[in-house]
Amino acid sequence: MKMNWRKWAAVSLALAMFVPGCADKKKPNPCRNPNYVKALKDQAAAFYDKGDYINALKTIKEAESCKPKDSGVYYWMGLIYFQREKYYDAIDCFNKGIAINPKDMESHMALGFTYLQLERWDEAIKEFELAAHDDYFERPWEAYTNIGWAYMQKGDLAMAEVNFNQAIHLNANYCMAYTNLGELYGKQDGHEKAIASYQKAIALCPTDYARPHLLLALEYGHFNYFNQACVELSKAARGKDAPEAAKAIEYMRMYNCPDVVSAPPGQ
Repeated sequence: MKMNWRKWAAVSLALAMFVPGCADKKKPNPCRNPNYVKALKDQAAAFYDKGDYINALKTIKEAESCKPKDSGVYYWMGLIYFQREKYYDAIDCFNKGIAINPKDMESHMALGFTYLQLERWDEAIKEFELAAHDDYFERPWEAYTNIGWAYMQKGDLAMAEVNFNQAIHLNANYCMAYTNLGELYGKQDGHEKAIASYQKAIALCPTDYARPHLLLALEYGHFNYFNQACVELSKAARGKDAPEAAKAIEYMRMYNCPDVVSAPPGQ
């Protein structure tokens, strides 16, 4: 059969025009949208708040691929790794963010917390001191409380007390500082001062925060005030902090408390 060259030429021309047209219709790159990375960070934060750390990590890594020079991306990535107990990955992320923005005090605080988890006290103190002395950091009392905690773990109770008191000076309603100060007094055999500090903490802390109730109960036990101890242990056992709640139940059995909870919440 003889080919009609005119028809073939027309078809070839049409194909030549069509193929480049298809190639030019590329999928839009969402990273070009200035709001896209912010939306991804917000979505990762929402997953994080729900405890869905896998999807949080997937989302924040997508944000990283769009904007690898965004310090906030590495802050969130570090928090996610911290919650998954991948502390060295968390340190790497926080340091990447700090390299981009050395004045990001939230990243310095988070890095300090990670060093605390690894009992690297001096490195933790260095990070918290940067935040404590920064003129624009809005919660320096948290930094001083953590500095005090690190010094207390090192056995330097004098420096710990200085920093706890500085935290209270800056925020007289910060319950964590009173809780830690009570623990310090207990280590110094200042049991009456410890009781007063825990009582102050309980007045300021959320009602479901177990730690000051547990520690106050142990101070009452030191004086054989077992009825008062049992009251505080019962409150600690119903708190949101599972390790402290579990310890409270152990001490309730030890003190023969009448109201023994079978298991901490969520267990």
